[in-house]
Amino acid sequence: MDYRLSRKSRKRGRIPAAIATAALAAAAVTGCASGSAGTTNDNPGLLLINAGKFKGNITTPVAKPAGVLTDDAGKPFNIRTMTRNTVTLLYFGYTHCQNMCPLTMGNTATALEMLPEADQAKIKVIFVSVDPGRDTLARLRYWLGQFNPAFIGLRGSLPVVESMERQTGLPIGQEFKDGAGKYQINHATEMFAYSIDNLGHEAFFPSTPAASMAHDLALLVAGHHA
Repeated sequence: MDYRLSRKSRKRGRIPAAIATAALAAAAVTGCASGSAGTTNDNPGLLLINAGKFKGNITTPVAKPAGVLTDDAGKPFNIRTMTRNTVTLLYFGYTHCQNMCPLTMGNTATALEMLPEADQAKIKVIFVSVDPGRDTLARLRYWLGQFNPAFIGLRGSLPVVESMERQTGLPIGQEFKDGAGKYQINHATEMFAYSIDNLGHEAFFPSTPAASMAHDLALLVAGHHA
């Protein structure tokens, strides 16, 4: 089934490579605000002022999205139930992404390598494809394996994926064509970090240093949350 057929028309201009650094910094502000404007927990993922011991971006609580997708091993995967009481990093992206997705996954892989193996084993990294028309299960497994073979890729119909994005307060991405005429997707760049209380209290962005991520992940594994 070609899941892409159900995606609405998308339009967006390309981000020039020359402003990649500025784009990373801007993503930390515009991505979350676009999908979670407001001041109450009815708007999950709203960025808050961070005055605590965590180095990531503190947010209003974000519940794990409900719904079942298919993991890159071809098995049903319920994010909410299959990551219960587990430190979980959740990211919505796609394998043809030219910058933000590989940067985020690369930083995450580096951050995990900074932790003891015992801590690494207590963390799950979930990558949900927003481009199921091109992201086959095999491609997800291969692409994620280049960063860390333990990363879990999930795929499902666009309506289900977009429902999950909305549940976390993220905006739905828009398509645009790159210089080669291939379509790309402008999507939110937050990666929510869930503690063992099953709520996300902070988010990492592509601009978050790996060392800062490792610092916070160690706290989450120890049972702390922002």
